[in-house]
Amino acid sequence: MAVMKKCGLLGSSLVLLLSLTSRSLAAPIKVRGYITSLPNQQSLAILDDVIAFDAGTHFELQSCATTGQAQNGLAVGLLIEAEGTWTAPHHFTAQKITCDPSQFTREISESAYFQEEPIDTEKLTAGTPTQLKADGELLVLADAPQKLWTARFTETSAKSSDQRILGSQIHYRGIRSTDGSILASGVEFGPPAPADAYKNPGDITIVPATDSKTGTRLLEFRKGGKVHGRMKLFPVNEVQDYVKTLGLGLLPKAADFTKRPVEFRFFVVEDPAINAEALPDGTILVHTGLLGAMQNEAQLAFVLSHEISHVLQAHHWHEVHDTRTKRVLITIVAIAGSYYIGSLASYLGGIGLATVVNGYSRRIENQADRLGLQNTIDHGYDPRSAVGFFRTMVERYRQRSTSTIWSNHDSSLMRGSFLTVQLARQYPQERFAGAKLSTPAFEAMKDAMGPVKIE
Repeated sequence: MAVMKKCGLLGSSLVLLLSLTSRSLAAPIKVRGYITSLPNQQSLAILDDVIAFDAGTHFELQSCATTGQAQNGLAVGLLIEAEGTWTAPHHFTAQKITCDPSQFTREISESAYFQEEPIDTEKLTAGTPTQLKADGELLVLADAPQKLWTARFTETSAKSSDQRILGSQIHYRGIRSTDGSILASGVEFGPPAPADAYKNPGDITIVPATDSKTGTRLLEFRKGGKVHGRMKLFPVNEVQDYVKTLGLGLLPKAADFTKRPVEFRFFVVEDPAINAEALPDGTILVHTGLLGAMQNEAQLAFVLSHEISHVLQAHHWHEVHDTRTKRVLITIVAIAGSYYIGSLASYLGGIGLATVVNGYSRRIENQADRLGLQNTIDHGYDPRSAVGFFRTMVERYRQRSTSTIWSNHDSSLMRGSFLTVQLARQYPQERFAGAKLSTPAFEAMKDAMGPVKIE
């Protein structure tokens, strides 16, 4: 009996040891984002996710002290990473919290093409200090950049201001201030994106068509005179017309000033994924799954503005030429014209457009978010709805992994918290009290679409 008890004790100890070992070997769960609120002295929040900490939590925040800091050196707007465990939906217990100290001292260096006329251009020509709206940011020009900008703006006085500015490139450097603006220590100017930046890989063109046998409306992917793939358009005209009208109405002025004329076209395709894709030539594909997840027109305006920015900023061209070690080799084999695309994501990946489905680098997606948010504001919509959309995505995809850019949990948490902080820094909340949230046209579109599958 004693031997049995001893064996039982050893067995229990072994199980406990294996359990502890398994836990110790398990990869820690990490949550990363911007602090959007501080609910109490023992927690912080990133959107709706509350991260609790206690005396046993290890903090690495010594170099992250900010103005307006709160407990333990934490402050709203701080980019942090927490390691720990989920204890319940939206509740996370942190064993360790760290931050990137360079976020307040690192010089920001970015480039963008002007999508809209910068603010206060009359004051700029007069040489008075001002703020410049570019890249979805507010740039405060120091003396040297101010003089350079004034010289740039006035050097071609025979042209209209649109011809001088829109579509051209700005490179800026500076440090982010606590109010969210960037104190620019330097600016440089460059030409518009080259004409080739607005061509699809492999010279693929997208052409609306109709199946001669069934009368089904289609999009055909063609190279030369051969059809390489077909996909069905959503068959409700009211939905197609609404998305097209909304999309065209959201185009920034720069859409008329690209080196190669870009024809923006908006199509609703039957696909349950919560996603949309912007092809380099201005073709924007909106999934029925995305429309089904939309709660109001302001949310859809933000998503479309984000996709429009991908085109105007020539993101695919830059991704291929600037950030990859080698160009993507695209091989397209002619197939039967009756072929229907089963997976749009797989097909676009096969023709060298995987990034328009799965997302570009974090830097590029952040730029499209900034510009999309600014465009949403410029067109009179409530930008807080964009954050609401990311909240919906975090909730929907909390328990599953997906590479799709609009439905990735970690991506949505980071992007939604960044936009929340940017809005709080740059705009008083009362400014959006009367902004558009939805319209009768959006509600009519949803009624005409009816229930759709969402994945």
